[in-house]
Order: sequence, then C-alpha cells, then structure tokens
Amino acid sequence: MEEALGCLTRLRIGHSKGRPAPNKPCLLLAIICEIQAGHITSPRVTIDDRLIARYHDLYEAATGTRQSANPQLPLWHLKNDQGPTGPLWSPEFTADLGALEAQLGQPKSIGQLRERFTTARLDATLFQVLQDEKASREACALLVTRYFSADSRVHDSLHAYLTTALESGHYERHPERLTGGVKEESQKYARSAAFRSLVLEAYDYRCAASRLRYITPDYRYLVEAAHLVPFAESQDDRPTNGLALTPNLHWAMDNHLIAPGPDHRWHLSPAVDALVPDNRWLCELEGQPLVLPRDPRWQPDRDALAWRLDHLQR
Repeated sequence: MEEALGCLTRLRIGHSKGRPAPNKPCLLLAIICEIQAGHITSPRVTIDDRLIARYHDLYEAATGTRQSANPQLPLWHLKNDQGPTGPLWSPEFTADLGALEAQLGQPKSIGQLRERFTTARLDATLFQVLQDEKASREACALLVTRYFSADSRVHDSLHAYLTTALESGHYERHPERLTGGVKEESQKYARSAAFRSLVLEAYDYRCAASRLRYITPDYRYLVEAAHLVPFAESQDDRPTNGLALTPNLHWAMDNHLIAPGPDHRWHLSPAVDALVPDNRWLCELEGQPLVLPRDPRWQPDRDALAWRLDHLQR
C-alpha cells in the first residue's frame, strides 16, 4: 500500500507564491472523496458536475476562494504524472482528437476540456488501493502533509473538510444507517453532509417544486436539501425523508405554507391569501406535480409526505 501511495508525493506541480500549487492535490483529494462516497466505482472516472463541485470545495478549503479554481488545469496536466503501474491519469479523448493529443494546447475552460474528453482512467492499482477506507485516509494525509503543511490554517481546514467528507462517504454508501439518534457532533456533520449529497443528487440538483436547476460558474447549487419530517422529530436523514428545494420554497415548507402530499402534488395553506399579489409565487404551486427522483429508491416516503400535509397551516 505504501508503495502504491508514494506516487501521490511525487506530483509534477508548479509553485504559487513560493508554495506548491494546490490544483493537482485538490483534484486527487476530490477523487478520493468520491471513491469513498461510492460515486466513482471503477478506474474509469467521469468528469461530471459532482466531481468538479467537490474539487471546488477542496480548492476553497485550501485557498479561501473558489473563483480561481480552474478545474481544467489539473484535469489536463495530471496526465503527465506517473502512478504505481503506469500513467496516473489517462484521458479518453474523443475519436477525432485522439491522434492530435500531442498537438493540443492547454484547455482554457472546463467546457473546452469536456469537448476533448469526459472520462479518464486513474491508475488501476492506485484505484484498487483507494477503495479501502484506511488507505484513503492515509492518502489524504499524505497529500495534505506534502503540499499544504506550510500553512497550519490551511492544513487544519483541509483536515476538517476531509474528516467530514470521508465519514459522510460511509453514510452515502450505506444510506440505511442514516436513521436513529446522533451521539457525537462529528457524526451529526457527516450525516447532514450525506443527506444533502444524496438528496441533491437524487433530484439532479433540480427543485422539486419550481423545477429550477442552476449551478453557478464556481459550482454552487441553487437548491438545498430539505427534511420532510424535521430531524428533531424523526431522527431520519435518509434521502427518502428529503426533497431538493430552492431556499425560498424550503422556508415556505418549513413554515407550513406549502406541503407536498402523498398524491405527489403540492398543496397551499388556506392561510395564504390568494388575493395578495405578493403571494402569487406560492399560489401558483397549488396542485402542481411534485418533481420525483428518477431512481425509485429515493422517492419520498408516503408517511413523510402525509406528515407534511397534516401539518399544513389551516
């Protein structure tokens, strides 16, 4: 295991302000987190929004900003590094670009990079090692110590993020464990992160009421994960007890002004005066269909929907 992980300490990276550039280490940390969350299940890695958003999270933890993350840079240049048994990262170029790989310059945006490839292969031996939770924790420690130890605040910020992310990944792989009381604060944070990740993924980052879906250029999501039956009452963080909602509609549901029912339609509280023009954004939801996850495993629990409807303001 130590030999396989050694490649993580020999990355070819530049320096910024006298310190190692954070791009490649943050990308590898993001990949490790996604492996442990069960999102990356083979050496063939899809360059999807979830991976890029995770990279932005880690880049922000390392630098304090998201705007200069530029994920296309490590996704492109990581192909120049060596893994335990071959190239660390092997982009799978589209058929018309494969023969021109050596002539291609650095992509200027993530969109331009995705025109060249949307999948890449991580060294198979490294991937095999990183499936083990203990090895993943050791890999994260190696990367943080090797490339971020010069600043204790950055080191601590990354350590805190990764601790929660890896614990959250355990729950994402075993969502049936997201119920029952929480004994420790770290467990609470990990479960909350898993709930958010599973719910937003289930709804493809689209609001279950308004159908709005928006991801900012620095990969922040418009929607939030909202509990159907509040956690304080249900102790239930399973994704079937959640919906993806925009902040304003999350607030409206939590204040019992709107409710999704077991009929998979939205219901409006009689307390909302339909004659007031400012209430139109709520009134327009009356009778509208609830957006449901494609995967039937994550569709909202009927009893939880009934709870919401029962608690609508009368």
